[in-house]
Parts: sequence; C-alpha cells; structure tokens
Amino acid sequence: MMGLFVAVTFGSAYPFGKQVVSAVDPLSFSCFRYLIAGAFMLLLAKGLGQRTAITAKDALALGCLGFLGYAIFQGVWGIALQMTSPAKAVILVATTPMFGAIFARIAGQPVGRMIWIGAAVAFLGVYLVVNDGLAPAQPLTDEELLGDLLFVLIAAVWALFGLLSRPYVMRLGAWTTTGWAALFGAIFLLPLAVPGMVDGAWGRIDFNVGLAFLHLALIVGCLGNAAWSGGLGRLGLASMVLYLYLSPVFGAAFSALLLGDWLSLTQALGAVLVIGGVALGQSGGIVFKRRPPAAG
Repeated sequence: MMGLFVAVTFGSAYPFGKQVVSAVDPLSFSCFRYLIAGAFMLLLAKGLGQRTAITAKDALALGCLGFLGYAIFQGVWGIALQMTSPAKAVILVATTPMFGAIFARIAGQPVGRMIWIGAAVAFLGVYLVVNDGLAPAQPLTDEELLGDLLFVLIAAVWALFGLLSRPYVMRLGAWTTTGWAALFGAIFLLPLAVPGMVDGAWGRIDFNVGLAFLHLALIVGCLGNAAWSGGLGRLGLASMVLYLYLSPVFGAAFSALLLGDWLSLTQALGAVLVIGGVALGQSGGIVFKRRPPAAG
C-alpha cells in the first residue's frame, strides 16, 4: 500500500499543479509550497525523534542542495507546467533514472550495459511523446516545445540532486535532509517570488485551486515523501522503484479525468517506451564496487 500511495500522490502532482500555476505565479507557488512542506518535514522528523539540528557546514551543503533541487527544479517545474500539458510533463520527468545512471557513470561508477539500451528506448519514447509522431503533422508551438524541453532538463537536475544528496540522507536522515533543503530552496526562490505573492492573484483563487495547493504542499510534499522514505526502509529501493513506474500512468490518468488532457495513441505508445526503457535500464542496474575486506 505504501508504494502505491507514493505512485498515486507523485503522479497527481502534475494535474493539480497545472490548476494552481494557471491561477497564480509559478515561482510564488513553488516558494509557498516548500516553505510549508519543508517546515512540516522538519516537524515530522522532530516528532519521530530524529535529530533536526545541523552544523554550519551541513547548512552550507544543504543550502547548495536546496538551490539545486528546490530553487531550480521546483522553480522551473512550475514555469514549465504553465507551458505544456501535465500528461506529457509527468512522462518526461520519468526519465530521471536514466540521467541518474549517466551522472553515476561520469562520476566513475560502473553501470550495466542495459542502462544504455534502456536509455535509447526511453528517449525514443520522449521524442514520440513530445512530437506526437516521428513526423508530426501539426508542429508544436514554441512555448509548448520549450516547456517539454525544460521538463527533460529538470529531470536531469533532479537526478543530480538525488546523487548529491544521498550521503546527507544516509548521515542526517531523509526528513532532516529534505526538510532543510526544501526550506533553503524556498528562501532562494523568495526574491523572485515576491512579485507574484503581492500581485493579488492569491487572494482571488477559488476553493478548488486552494485545495489543489494544499494537496501539493501537504499530501504530495509531506506525506508522499514520508511514504517514499518509509518504503525505502521497509521494502528496499528495488521494490519502491517498481512503484515509481506507475506514477506516469496515474499522472496521465488524472490529467485526462480532471482536465480532459488526453494522450494520443502515439503519445501513449511513447509513454510505454519511456516507462519500459527506464525499467529495462534499471534491470541492468548500477554495478556498485565492493570494498575489499579489512585486513585482519
């Protein structure tokens, strides 16, 4: 149930996010969202008896991670979601594990050959999703194409964030690391978000947009991440990643049902290739080096 909850909540972020960024400034949305979510993450960590105090050195590192994972990723996420459809966006971000493998290889970590085969299949799927065919009859608008490209770009950013944050998650705990990174990222966004906070749009949002924002800040931002971290501890990474393959399916389904944002048959085929390529690549896995046994 925990893994399924993660897949549903993460997939739901895109159609609900589309409703919010269509009504308010996307930078103010991302800033408000992670000021709230970051604070709740730290309260959750405190309630679970985890250490939330950090050193100045850790604060500097987590500030850099927050800039990458929340100021850049989440800030661009909101802007890009204004430009393109949530159904496409959730599929394009599903390429994150492929970028993770590429960054691991750049860092000198051996990876299995299936990673590269899976990447080729996944990015063929990306092409079909973005263009709705090998030779699309109707060209994309410049804005929609930019939005699609930005989602592929921030998929790489999120993969890099995951790679760099792992040592801190292992040492400080998932909630302390994520909570502080989210707060720092929101603070970095604040100077850019202030105009959207004071332009009056937030005072004009309707009940549905308000509920969508609370869902994104509390259910997705806090409980979704709580379920993800708990699942990693109870089920392991390999099992939880399988559930993440369902996120684009739920995201596309919610987008169709809530917003009428239906994929074409060609785009649905592209989505299958993206998910299948990522799954194929992960089946090869990253070949972690084993340390030699200590002398004795």
